[in-house]
Amino acid sequence: MQTARLTITGMDHEGCADALTEVLENIKGVETVCVSLARNDATVQFDETVAAQEGLLAAVIDAVNGAGFIGEMAQAQAPIPCTGACGHCHRS
Repeated sequence: MQTARLTITGMDHEGCADALTEVLENIKGVETVCVSLARNDATVQFDETVAAQEGLLAAVIDAVNGAGFIGEMAQAQAPIPCTGACGHCHRS
């Protein structure tokens, strides 16, 4: 399991975080998603055995941008556990 953290620009209310969470959960290989409006970021845990890491990360960024936000990779392959503190964790 790998973890990536993205900086998200363009969210202005909790509905944005909810919508983005749903979009990211639908990407094959994504296991958990935690989108935080307060931190303007998303933490995504994914199974790199499902798809190549580079392809999966590109799919995540494309999905963020396709949803009307701007996503930039903040950190990849880091041991950043999604603790549920943001209140938006959805586990697949």
